[in-house]
Amino acid sequence: MEKSILMCDSTEGDGKAEIVMDYVMSYSLRMATNDYLKKYPKLCQYCRYMLGKLIDVKITNKTNVKSVKVWKEWRRIDLCVEVIIQDGDSELKYALLIENKYYTLLHNDQLRRYKEVFDNYYKTTEWHKVYKLVTCHEKYNIKKFYGKELSNNPEFKALSFYDLLTKKYWHKDTGTYEETESDIFNEFWLRHW
Repeated sequence: MEKSILMCDSTEGDGKAEIVMDYVMSYSLRMATNDYLKKYPKLCQYCRYMLGKLIDVKITNKTNVKSVKVWKEWRRIDLCVEVIIQDGDSELKYALLIENKYYTLLHNDQLRRYKEVFDNYYKTTEWHKVYKLVTCHEKYNIKKFYGKELSNNPEFKALSFYDLLTKKYWHKDTGTYEETESDIFNEFWLRHW
């Protein structure tokens, strides 16, 4: 992979990278709706795969992702996402809590506290609630850095940043992903940082 110009400069440390993660993840999730399938087909495919991984649903071209609404830093939660999928005459509603971690650790019982706030808001049964921790650490390091917190909060599932990319567009021979129609997406998701 090439090095990201967007995410890599001369800054030491993370330089508030989690804020950028919030914005780009919000953008990516909103690009998963059916509105973008024809105009940005490859971008939409990447984003639909990502959304499916986050809400634990297989999303295909035939899936009608009706809407995705995202709130950044909602009640201190990195991302609060509402997803509505039209399935025939019924709508499936997902409320997704995402805690992003660049290479930083969890602190002050974050997962439990954020889940409590989230659950108090989404009290009704019409919303299927999903809890995710997304980190830039490789999958094999997740337990090392977040194992204790995750075992204390079993509702949360941790995903590496790289778990959110479909292998459909990965070229093993070149070690690169196919580019999308979005420079923002390409710089953030398809470059090394």
